[in-house]
Amino acid sequence: MSTLPPIWLTIDTDDFFHHPKFQGHPKRSKLNTEQISISNDLKLSFSRFEKWHLNNLSMPITFFVIGEQFKCNIFKSLLEKLLSNSKKKGGKLTIGCHGYTHTCWSAFDPNPESFKADLINAKTIIKKSVGDFWRPWFRAPGGYIAPWMAEILKEEDFVIDSSINPTFFLSIKSGKRNKKLRYNGWKAVSLAMKKAGIIERPWLTTFYPALPSCGPALHIPFLKNFASSTWKKYSNTTYASEIEILNSDVAITTVYWHLLDHSKKGGNWIPPLIKK
Repeated sequence: MSTLPPIWLTIDTDDFFHHPKFQGHPKRSKLNTEQISISNDLKLSFSRFEKWHLNNLSMPITFFVIGEQFKCNIFKSLLEKLLSNSKKKGGKLTIGCHGYTHTCWSAFDPNPESFKADLINAKTIIKKSVGDFWRPWFRAPGGYIAPWMAEILKEEDFVIDSSINPTFFLSIKSGKRNKKLRYNGWKAVSLAMKKAGIIERPWLTTFYPALPSCGPALHIPFLKNFASSTWKKYSNTTYASEIEILNSDVAITTVYWHLLDHSKKGGNWIPPLIKK
């Protein structure tokens, strides 16, 4: 019997053009594309994920979806099909919010009005599209979350944030604290969420808190070996129930990958979770 906390499996639905080098970042975005159409790789990822998921229906999984993606009818139909098929076969999928656009909010100066409008737009389109699968759970695009965002999340009735990648060298994503280029840090974000009554669910790290182990870290040379071995330590733990996720007194371990990952290795990539 594992003594590790239960694990919460989460997936971000970003497409290629949502990467900060293309859009949403004040310095990194060069092309500023507004592409909406789903990529062929993401189409493949839907089918490859569904094949893997139907063999692992006992795993509760939360998708964090970008509201703007529903402008693409193909994306919308593929997600609806996935949710419908999963429900018929007893799957446990839920849908959270990854913003309306993939804006790296804390990389900019604080803009409460725009962030609030983004959340409202995202909630409206996602809830309308997925119905009962919707959960008021938020993940900031790119993990760019700052303390000022906590109160706005509360105002818009979000109850969970899962944006923190608690590694020291990524604290730059927590937003500027002053003009001397100091940053708030993850502790400041966590405290702001707690004050606002938002449950914070940070991501799994390797050699805590030194190295990231979720998202891109699963594929970056050097990091991917440590990330994969860390994930496999959770092979025999239980999966977090919705009741546990919503209970701030219960420790859980949050992991995430991208739906696009399922197109890697010729469509044969699967998350490094080995169940014995």
